Amino acid sequence: MSTRVIAFVNFKGGVGKTANVVNIGAALAKYHDRKVLIVDLDAQSNASLWLMHPEHWRAWTRDLSRTVYQIFNDHIVGTDLFRFSRAVVRGVPHKNNFPLIANLDLLPSAVKMISIENKIHQNRFALSYSFLYKTMKPYFEGYDYVFLDCPPNLYTITRNAIFAADYCVIPYIPDFLSLSGFEVLVDEVQDFYDRMSGRLTGRKRPQVAAFIINHFEKKKNVFELGVNELKLAIQQIKPSGKIHPQADILHPYIRFNVHVAESTSEHLPVILHNPQSIGAADYTDLAQNFKIHFEETL
Repeated sequence: MSTRVIAFVNFKGGVGKTANVVNIGAALAKYHDRKVLIVDLDAQSNASLWLMHPEHWRAWTRDLSRTVYQIFNDHIVGTDLFRFSRAVVRGVPHKNNFPLIANLDLLPSAVKMISIENKIHQNRFALSYSFLYKTMKPYFEGYDYVFLDCPPNLYTITRNAIFAADYCVIPYIPDFLSLSGFEVLVDEVQDFYDRMSGRLTGRKRPQVAAFIINHFEKKKNVFELGVNELKLAIQQIKPSGKIHPQADILHPYIRFNVHVAESTSEHLPVILHNPQSIGAADYTDLAQNFKIHFEETL
């Protein structure tokens, strides 16, 4: 199958974006034999720290050429120090130096990523949105899925992910503030693609293709109302062409579950941390439907 590069995007923090990236990626790799690469683009390095023990991550990222930081810094200062084979962490997470999910790889981030936005703006690079795509394109082809975990904003790093992606997924918490932000987000992504369309030579136009509901609690009427309002907004916006005509909310909704939160401190996807938990069940089912959506529906 061809590679699917998917950017997980939302300019709000705390919407479950990294949890989706880590846990869907892990389930696709473990249960569906898909080769998955997670690219952590956030200076907070949450995906990296979820899948690597802190001491391992600190030792690995001490050499910045083994992180996504080097991709951007090479383009900014004109060096050629990034080597994917040295930077990629194979078979994450590890236990006693043994890979636990052979098909799941990670390209880690570093706190130093926080300086990249300023460096790009100081140098006023005209083609700064293509840095990630130019460097990583040859390596995407070795994977079934590449998940781009974006920072909680729509600045240059996120726009690099949107430019490099085949599709965007929007993680979503169903409340009023999220709905108002969703419409702004869709407009911003569409506007960016409009401006970049001339540079997408030979590539189909990427689009928002799926939504994932996180932290869902059925007993909260506001969440049910929020989901219904999102469904209505999606149907209203489809005729405009701003999102993929087959874009949909993927099921199941991810319920709030303490075992997902606990799994971060154990540096494990929830399917390894507690396979019998609600969180593991939700992500196992979601990964199945995610695969169907991106491999059969779109």
